[in-house]
Amino acid sequence: MFADVMFFFVTVAVALGVSLSFVALSLLVLAAGLAALTIWFWITARPEPEALAPLEIMSQAEFAQSDEETRKQMLNSVRAIPVISAESVTSTSKAHDAPQATNETK
Repeated sequence: MFADVMFFFVTVAVALGVSLSFVALSLLVLAAGLAALTIWFWITARPEPEALAPLEIMSQAEFAQSDEETRKQMLNSVRAIPVISAESVTSTSKAHDAPQATNETK
């Protein structure tokens, strides 16, 4: 396919009276320009922020099929500072389940 396109380009250029050396030089300049554009793009591209790492984990099938504790461990493994701890969740759950004393005075 590429060879066909190049053959067509060169044939049209020769039919229009353009020399083959000019065609070759213009293709080399085009290739150098594309290489420079690619290098500039890779240098200026920003890296992926760390904050997006949990989203990548959440998109995996393993995450969807695992239990709550494993999910917390998976999320904490990719975070710089773990924010979900199993102890704080269970202690909060117990505090909510405890009966509340009424402050009724007669």
